[in-house]
Amino acid sequence: MTQKNTEKMKIKKFYSLTAVLFLILMSGILSGCASLNPFADSVAEYDLDGIHDMELILMPGEEVAFEMRNPGSSGYDFDGVTFDPKVIQLDKFRIIKSESGMLGDFGRWRFKFTTVTIGETSIVINIKRPGEDLRDAYKIIDLSVTKDGPPFIEW
Repeated sequence: MTQKNTEKMKIKKFYSLTAVLFLILMSGILSGCASLNPFADSVAEYDLDGIHDMELILMPGEEVAFEMRNPGSSGYDFDGVTFDPKVIQLDKFRIIKSESGMLGDFGRWRFKFTTVTIGETSIVINIKRPGEDLRDAYKIIDLSVTKDGPPFIEW
C-alpha cells in the first residue's frame, strides 16, 4: 500500500468514527428531549381574568384548572361553586396570595377539576357582598364532556 492510500484510509476511518459518535450524541439528545416534554401529563389551564363566561369541550378523565383574580378587592366574598358532580369533580381549590404586597390586592383563586363522565354541566363560581343574601355568578364555564373532546378542525 502506498502512503497516499494509507492517508485516505485514516481519513475515512476518522470521518466514520466521527459520524457514529455524532449519531449516538444526537439520539441521546433527542431521546432526552422527549422524556423532558413540558407538555406531557400537563393540566389545561385557563386564566379567566376579564372573562365572565366561556364554553369548553373536554373528554372524560381530563384535568382542567381555572385561575382568576380574587374579587375580594371589590368587596365580594366567595360563595361556593356549583356544578354537576356526576360530570366533573373539584379536586382542589386554592387561594394564591398576592405577590405585589399592595393594599387591596387579595391575590388569585385557582380551581382544579377532573372530568368524570360524558355529559354537560355549568361550573358557576359564586360571589356575594358581605351581609347580603343575593349571590352573583362571578364566572360561568359551560362544559361539555364528550367521547372525542373538542373538534380537531372547526369550519
